[in-house]
Amino acid sequence: MNVVLETLALIVLFVLRLGIPIAVTILIAWGLRRLDNRWQAEAAAQQSSRAVAAGDVDAVAVTSPLAAQQPCWKLNNCAEAQRGNCPACAALDIPCWMARLRADGKLPARCYGCALFRTRPPLQPAAVRA
Repeated sequence: MNVVLETLALIVLFVLRLGIPIAVTILIAWGLRRLDNRWQAEAAAQQSSRAVAAGDVDAVAVTSPLAAQQPCWKLNNCAEAQRGNCPACAALDIPCWMARLRADGKLPARCYGCALFRTRPPLQPAAVRA
C-alpha cells in the first residue's frame, strides 16, 4: 500500500513540477499573441489613417463594406446622448474607427472586435499621381 501511495505521490509531484510551468508558459504565450495582434491591428489602422490624411488613399478604400449598409452607431446600438459626443458621428466621410483613432490617438478596445474594423480592406499601395 505504501509503495502505491509513494509512486502516486511521485507521479503527482512530477506532473505538477512540469505541468504548472508549462501551463504558465502557455498562458503567457497566449497573452502575448493577443497583444501582438492588437498592436498589429492598431499599426495598420494608423497607417491607413495617415494614408487617408495625406491624400494618398481615398477613405472609401479603407472602409468596410458593412459600413455602407449600416453606420457603426446602429450596429453598436448607441444612444442619442452617446452619439453627440462620438467623433465617428461627426466625421461621416471617414470610417468610424479612423475617426476614433484621430480623436483619441488610439483605438478603443471595442473596435478590435467590431465587424466594421475587422472587415476593412487591406491598405493598397498608393497609385502614382499624374
